[in-house]
Amino acid sequence: MAGVLHLIPTPISSGPFPLPEYLKEVFRSVPYIISERERTTIRFLASFLTPEELSRKHFARFDEHSTEEDLDPLLHPLVQGMEGALVSEAGLPCVADPGASLVALAHRRGISVVPHPGPSAIVQALMASGLNGQRFMFEGYLPIKEPDRLKRLRYLEGLSRREALSVGWIETPYRTDQLAAYLVSHLEETTRLCIARDIMGTDERIEMKTIGEWRKHPLRFGKIPTIFWMQG
Repeated sequence: MAGVLHLIPTPISSGPFPLPEYLKEVFRSVPYIISERERTTIRFLASFLTPEELSRKHFARFDEHSTEEDLDPLLHPLVQGMEGALVSEAGLPCVADPGASLVALAHRRGISVVPHPGPSAIVQALMASGLNGQRFMFEGYLPIKEPDRLKRLRYLEGLSRREALSVGWIETPYRTDQLAAYLVSHLEETTRLCIARDIMGTDERIEMKTIGEWRKHPLRFGKIPTIFWMQG
């Protein structure tokens, strides 16, 4: 009988993350952990596992560079009946994060997939935005090159306005300022934009303004993880 793949959240910032006791027990019980970076995962686990408990864990890597050929070997222990865990580098596995292809194959191999609740900067930013939380889509990243970038932005803004739909983006931290400036420069004045920085961190700040209002304020965020939600 095939085993179980637990999808377990990890901290999304350097701020406090009260991991429930039952999730600590799941981590204690599973011998096999799939993660993006073993060092980061071990540092996180060391905050509540003993050195002896850690020494009994086997780690495997799965990240954005993993190929289709990597998937079956990663799941082989679970096909044989072992329990394992998939953890993200930060936040929820498979949500704006590698992992979906691994989970899809787990389903095909008859492995039970068990998701566990935890922090999501995407969802928490939407919660705090004041924008439509009943109808929304998460775009991920805008195209980097013009004119594709502007064409996609115009389409999403129009879709948001027609459908009363919230649309979200992320960007790598070193391009946060550039994306913020681009959105403020190219969206319509009446479009609402929420900028949420360092969710659950010591520098958390969440602001929602119209584009016209944002244009009155200089945008200097620095290399801080940021989520953008827009509604036309």
